[in-house]
Amino acid sequence: MTMLQLKTVVDFQPSASPYCSACTLRGQCFLAQPLPDEDGDCAAVIQRHYPLPRGERLYRRNDPFGSLFQVCSGSIKTQRETPDGDLVITGFFLPGDVVGLEAISDTHYPSDAIATRDSEVCQLDFARLLSSCSGKPGLQAWIISRIGLYVRQKDCDLSWTTGLQTPQRVLRFFLDLHERLAPGAGGARDWMALPMQKQDIARYLHIAPETLSRHLGQLRRQGLLQLQQDRFVLPDTSRAKHLTRL
Repeated sequence: MTMLQLKTVVDFQPSASPYCSACTLRGQCFLAQPLPDEDGDCAAVIQRHYPLPRGERLYRRNDPFGSLFQVCSGSIKTQRETPDGDLVITGFFLPGDVVGLEAISDTHYPSDAIATRDSEVCQLDFARLLSSCSGKPGLQAWIISRIGLYVRQKDCDLSWTTGLQTPQRVLRFFLDLHERLAPGAGGARDWMALPMQKQDIARYLHIAPETLSRHLGQLRRQGLLQLQQDRFVLPDTSRAKHLTRL
């Protein structure tokens, strides 16, 4: 899973949007900044900013598509049932990630989106976002970059979930998660909160929970991963990268 977060390219003064004033992503989010190519900002596309308690749905599968959602804090998972009734986790979204991009080509959301931790999201009106693009190259570039990063993430996920053996896939998941939570980090870091349950990790990796537990124990014995309750740390990210490269 590639760790993709919004980054501020140019340092602008924050907008006066009431939804942005107290947001934890205010310094990183492009939508919270005046556009570089005009005097206004993107506040008009922000419908609302609201909390999403753990276990609450952001939207349901087959709900009509109308909004994108940026994660401001916490974590969101997307999931759906197969025709056989099995539950498949299709993605995890952390602060800075945009949820709902896969629905742009359709009229309905293809998955359920559920908070795995107490979260906050920013709801973006997609129709208004598109209409705001006229004459605003900066906003157009932002939308294209979000879509491009999403496609690249899915391509990367597919390469390692199909090209690595199960122990390496488990390690790669935690390596990618580590990089998402601490972009650009290398070497040993402080303990990080695990923003999803282990059973969801198993579903995402398409393995049984017992298989995941076995490989987690193996990685601990090898000194590649330390895991306590809902916290983890990678003692040697350089070694982990070497073992999981394709």
